[in-house]
Amino acid sequence: MRYRKTAAPPPRSPHVANFIPYPRVPHPAMVRLAHFSDIHLTAQPLGWRVRDTFNKRSVGWVNVRFLGRGARFRYASDVAAVLRREFATRGFDQLVFSGDASTMGFAAELREAATRIGVGDDSLPPGLAVPGNHDLYTGRAIRDRYFEDAFAPWQHGQRVGNEVYPFARKVGHVWLIALNSAKPNFLFWDATGRVGHAQLDRFRRLCKSLDDGPRIVVSHYPLLKEGHTVEPRWHRLHDWHAARDAAAECGVSLWLHGHRHHWYVLPVAPNLPFPTICTGSSTQTKRWGYHDYTIDGRRLTGARRVYDFATGEFLDAERFELELP
Repeated sequence: MRYRKTAAPPPRSPHVANFIPYPRVPHPAMVRLAHFSDIHLTAQPLGWRVRDTFNKRSVGWVNVRFLGRGARFRYASDVAAVLRREFATRGFDQLVFSGDASTMGFAAELREAATRIGVGDDSLPPGLAVPGNHDLYTGRAIRDRYFEDAFAPWQHGQRVGNEVYPFARKVGHVWLIALNSAKPNFLFWDATGRVGHAQLDRFRRLCKSLDDGPRIVVSHYPLLKEGHTVEPRWHRLHDWHAARDAAAECGVSLWLHGHRHHWYVLPVAPNLPFPTICTGSSTQTKRWGYHDYTIDGRRLTGARRVYDFATGEFLDAERFELELP
């Protein structure tokens, strides 16, 4: 596996629309993916009920109103609209969303987010989506399938049994495998995730049914943070060891995720048998961006596209390359 980060190309003129700064030659084993995450949109009215005063949503509201989250995402809807234009114009084969569409997991928020980014819009490339912890903010959000209903057009794929997750979809020569690592948490400081033994068992059985091609997991939580270290106790994927080992057993070549709001790439290391990529938050002020991946055979070329507030467009930033094991 080779990881190489390259300098950004020269800035382009904001007056040149949809300019692609490097040529792409069609190839039977070439796939274009757009990876975005953690857009944290909201809606009005939210649909508050009395019971929401006694669950985590009350603390989430305080965080949004008084502790800065609302300010950090005050332009999220505007950026999402520009992001949708990117999806329509840059020639992607597949859109990949790694969770946290909403702010507090209300059904209204998830429906609004799905509408704003074009879920179900046949003029856009097809999408694949997994929920984040904010999308499964409460037990009711899971029971009533708020995320799955809003993102139903992006939930199609090959499954084992009747459970929603995991599911797999082949795009060109590449397998995308959606793995749900999010869960509701009741303590206000708890932002942890878990895949669970039952889902990992289905994951192994699903992988055995897939034919050849690079296998890419799409999940909300990272296995490791920057420096190949474990996330803090109340923010991590609890069963990251088990998820990592199951993915390695299944021949996974890459793990795509969000959850952490700044982007980073982890190459193979002694505690990581395959690379992982965090795309960060696509709409948080001054961190906003998404990734444009070209997979040619087993070589991935990634381009970081960053939102420019002055021009109201996404511009090319850094580029990186990976050889997928």
